[in-house]
Amino acid sequence: MSTAPATASGPPRRRSVGARLRFLVTPRWIILIVSVLVFAASAYFILAPWQLHRNSQRIEQNAAIASAIAADPVAVEAVMSLTDAPEKTDLWHRVSVTGTFDADAESYIRLRQDNNGAPAYEVVVPFLLADGTAVLVDRGYVPFHDVETGLALPALPAGEVTVVGRVQDNQVDPKDRPPVTGADGRTQYTAITSEIITDRPAYVGYLQLTADSPGVLDAVGLPLQDSGPFFSYALQWFGFGAVAVIGIGFFIYREFSDPSDGPLYVDEVDQPRPAPDPAATTDAAAVAPAADTRKQRPRKFDKSQLYDAPSQR
Repeated sequence: MSTAPATASGPPRRRSVGARLRFLVTPRWIILIVSVLVFAASAYFILAPWQLHRNSQRIEQNAAIASAIAADPVAVEAVMSLTDAPEKTDLWHRVSVTGTFDADAESYIRLRQDNNGAPAYEVVVPFLLADGTAVLVDRGYVPFHDVETGLALPALPAGEVTVVGRVQDNQVDPKDRPPVTGADGRTQYTAITSEIITDRPAYVGYLQLTADSPGVLDAVGLPLQDSGPFFSYALQWFGFGAVAVIGIGFFIYREFSDPSDGPLYVDEVDQPRPAPDPAATTDAAAVAPAADTRKQRPRKFDKSQLYDAPSQR
């Protein structure tokens, strides 16, 4: 145990446990400890659980997508409705439907990227069913340059055909940008929505044509089915919280077990009084001692004594 330096009044004093723990009640240590505890609690009870919850959501989503992809094609009315959006569990299910393409109403969806990340358009067209209803289908991507230069699209199959597509919900443009007319006269939208079909009842949502379906161009790829970084992020937050607690514990132990040789507080030991000047002394009985009217200042932390000097280690 370190000892305080010797004074003129006696040998070095041993610092008591209470005195060595006095640093814990200083404002800077209180703020530091509270900050570390708040951060650790946030990491363990808010941030890490949030990432674990997102990881669970991603696992459930991937399982639903995998199940929908593997399922056999169903009729359009089994997973889509004329009034309500598709259920989340029905998204990506394959639908087989028979009808005809409405080539005159073919449109573009702009501001897209193809499966390789290149600028592109998506091509959508109403698919007319025999019962008078319609469903919007997404033919896939066409290069941006082809549309801008007016290159003709591959022709749609004529007559009645059976197509297979994957169920998708309507998209929304956050900026609600209006449609524009392209160089070839086709309307260009910024979101795929069944509201594009206005001349007959339409199923809510749309179908992404599969790669082997009639009328498909460059089919839109399937989503990545990985769990993402959420679980590793949760582990990181657990680690950050543990490091913060261990770190503050180490510094507390270091400060308690290896205090500086000098006083931590500037008034911890009595300062020696200067010797009186004989020329200025008078009769002590005639002169009353002056009262010390100085305001007592709060103790201040002596930062110069925070760590031992190299020569004292």
